[in-house]
Amino acid sequence: MFKIQVHVASPRRTLYLDAIARMPEVELVEEGADALVTDTVGDPSLPTLLDAPEEGDPTRLSTLEGAPLMPAHEWRFAPNVIPVQESRSQGQLGEPGLLRIHYWLAQKKCPRTVSFHQIDLAHWFFSSPPDSVYCHACQDYLLIHLGYPDGGMALVDVATDRPGTTDYHSMHLIGSGGAAYADDHENTHLLLGKAEATALIQPVNAILTIQNMLEEFVAGIRESRPWSVNLQDTLHVLATLKEVSHA
Repeated sequence: MFKIQVHVASPRRTLYLDAIARMPEVELVEEGADALVTDTVGDPSLPTLLDAPEEGDPTRLSTLEGAPLMPAHEWRFAPNVIPVQESRSQGQLGEPGLLRIHYWLAQKKCPRTVSFHQIDLAHWFFSSPPDSVYCHACQDYLLIHLGYPDGGMALVDVATDRPGTTDYHSMHLIGSGGAAYADDHENTHLLLGKAEATALIQPVNAILTIQNMLEEFVAGIRESRPWSVNLQDTLHVLATLKEVSHA
C-alpha cells in the first residue's frame, strides 16, 4: 500500500481525500508516508506534489529544480482535457493552429491567478512557451492572446465574479488535420438567461481531475521515472504571466 500524507487546507484538502478514497492501492496517513501533498514550498525530503503552484515564487521554485517535486498542473488531468491531448499526441489533429479557451467563474477571484492553468494548457498543446504575448484586462476580466514560434496562437478568455452560481469552461483546439472540443457539461453547454449564465459541470469531475493527477504522481514514484509535468513547466507559465502583467 502506497502511503500519502496531505498537508493542504480545506476545501482543497477535501478534494484530495475524496480522490485518495477512490484509489485502492493508496492510503491516507498522518505519519510514515511514502510521499507528501502540500501547498508549502520547502526542501522536500519525500517525493512531493506541490499544490497551487501558481502561488509559488519563481526565484524560490527555481532553486528546487532537480528535487523530487511534481507541481500540480491539475488541468492537464481533467477528464475533458485528456482526450484532447491524446488526439493531439496521436497525430489525429495534425499540427495545432488555434486554441480557444473560455473560463468564466461565479466566484470573485483574480483573473490573472485563475489563468495560470489555462496558459499551461496552451503551453502544453503547443509544446513550448509563446514568443509573443498580448492582453486586454479590466476588473474581473482578462483576455490573453499568445503567439507561438510555429505560427500557432491561443486565445484565453477569463472572467470572474460572474452573475449566478455556476462556472463555465470550454476549450477548442483546431489543428491542420482536425479539431477537438472539450465538453464537460452533459450537453448543457452554456445557457444565457436574463439574470445569469448557467453551465452544468459535474462536481465529480474535480475529484476525478485530482485522482488522475495523483495516479501520475504515484506512478512516477513507483516506476522511478520523471513525471509528465515538472517545475520548468511551472516557471514557463509564471514567466508568461509576468509578461501578461506588463503587456
